Amino acid sequence: MEGTNTDKTMKKTFILLLTLMPILVHAQEDAKPWKYQMRFGWGGYPVTESVGYTWSWCDCGPRDVNLQDIYWDNEGPLYTTGAISAEFAWLYKDWFTFALTTAANITWQNSFDAVTGLRSGTQTGGMLYIVPECRFNWVRRDLVKMYSSVGIGGLIGKDMDNDMAILPVFQVNPVGIEIGRKVFGFCEIGIGMMYTGAMAGVGFRF
Repeated sequence: MEGTNTDKTMKKTFILLLTLMPILVHAQEDAKPWKYQMRFGWGGYPVTESVGYTWSWCDCGPRDVNLQDIYWDNEGPLYTTGAISAEFAWLYKDWFTFALTTAANITWQNSFDAVTGLRSGTQTGGMLYIVPECRFNWVRRDLVKMYSSVGIGGLIGKDMDNDMAILPVFQVNPVGIEIGRKVFGFCEIGIGMMYTGAMAGVGFRF
């Protein structure tokens, strides 16, 4: 009888372990540190476009004025989407993250007929940025991470006169914060050609 009871106890224990195995494995997987993350952000003042569109040479000398100068279409305000970014990051160490950031910025400006005031056309331009970044995490908590980052990359695009541009890009983000675990929000302060000011968005780790 004792052997029979022992066998029954062992069988119950074995069945219980088989039942709990998926739960234990799942718990172990959840306990593993995150290896990668993706982020999507929006914001920041587009320095490259601002410098490119506002820089002009002084036309100070005398010149003839003709009807084309008087009745030339008037240009409206310059609009921009701001930097819209997508990022894939490798969480290499708890204190170090390597990220590849791509961002796009679209600009447009309407023209208006000098006589009727009606819109006569729209000029558009756009820039695509590709910037590898090194991120240094100096606050590392379960829910909150704070970091600084630096990146060097390049851009390609065209202005509203259809002139192509290929330029190097330098970006520094002195302070950034991520709040959350698998799904998180972030906000950072940046200085550089991709954007200057604040960028915010959401991300997820896996």
